[in-house]
Amino acid sequence: MRKVILKMQLSLDGVVSGEGEWMSFSESIVSDAMKYYQTLDTIIIGSRFYSFLSDYWQTAEKSSNSSIEKSFAARINSIDKIVLSRSPMNLSWNNSRCVNFKNTEDLIGIIKELKNTSGKDISVESGIGIWKLFLQHCIFDGLLLYVHPIIAGDGIRLFNDIDARAALTLKESKTLDRGVIKLYYEK
Repeated sequence: MRKVILKMQLSLDGVVSGEGEWMSFSESIVSDAMKYYQTLDTIIIGSRFYSFLSDYWQTAEKSSNSSIEKSFAARINSIDKIVLSRSPMNLSWNNSRCVNFKNTEDLIGIIKELKNTSGKDISVESGIGIWKLFLQHCIFDGLLLYVHPIIAGDGIRLFNDIDARAALTLKESKTLDRGVIKLYYEK
């Protein structure tokens, strides 16, 4: 059975919004993430964040100044992408398809069915609404956090308004460049 892994960048105080203002990358951070993406063949994206990711990664593959970011973008662009939406969408990013859901029960059924198909693991990439839905209803197997050494102060916090409990086991902890801590937990 495939694993569903929630992957996110966050500040020390749990903020996941406004990453462009505080998130830092280095070649070693991107290299580490690239290893993760080799274990996947599907990513899940929320409809609100689709356009940003689509535009960013398609542009980065062609025009980034960093060779590792170009390679990373090529990998992201080649992976199958499922865009979760409550209404139909026209998608232009290669290997993308829209999966519509009406309510939480519908989404849970879709994810269970997806987990039972053959393939590599599945990464839930964005956005905050999708992450919170997966957390609130415990429809994930792993949680991959890249914690950046900054107190963001303002912004949307990942774990606010989540009242579900999930016991997690730390499977990996690694300090990366610039003080970024990679934490991987499984249920």
